[in-house]
Amino acid sequence: MQSINDVKQFVIELLKLFPDGKADYAHIGKAYFYANSFALKDFGTLVSVHRSAKLDYGPAIDGYKEIFNELEVEGVIIKTKVGQVPYLKLKDPKKYTDFPKEVIASIKKAFLQVKDKTFQQLIDETHELESYKKARMLGEIDYLDDIFSDKEKKETRAFLESIPSFA
Repeated sequence: MQSINDVKQFVIELLKLFPDGKADYAHIGKAYFYANSFALKDFGTLVSVHRSAKLDYGPAIDGYKEIFNELEVEGVIIKTKVGQVPYLKLKDPKKYTDFPKEVIASIKKAFLQVKDKTFQQLIDETHELESYKKARMLGEIDYLDDIFSDKEKKETRAFLESIPSFA
């Protein structure tokens, strides 16, 4: 449940940065991907452990429709459309979790990465990412693919697997 709360807080923090507190689904999904990627690369953390999924038009928040529906029912956002393009507009921000300054910085950096790009530019850019290319359709996107070499990933995973479990 905490990972969903983290995603909800991410949406709130991101929408605060957009003019009129409003952004389309594509910009939100890509910003989520970038925020996690930047947080991992710059600070060794994530915005949320909730995954980014590979869709035809690039990375998206896994289960975004359900999460956005919950935010609407909770009175946090209003879902609207401009033509056929779905948008979220911030209505009444709630506090789901307290993000550390590093996560907020990663969200701001992700906003700057996506804010002025068209839908097609976002598609083209994210389709070139190694993590997107390696993921299977509807599968989880591994941020490490864009940050570390295959050798570094293998060494990291081997180290993590060598840690004893006391469960």
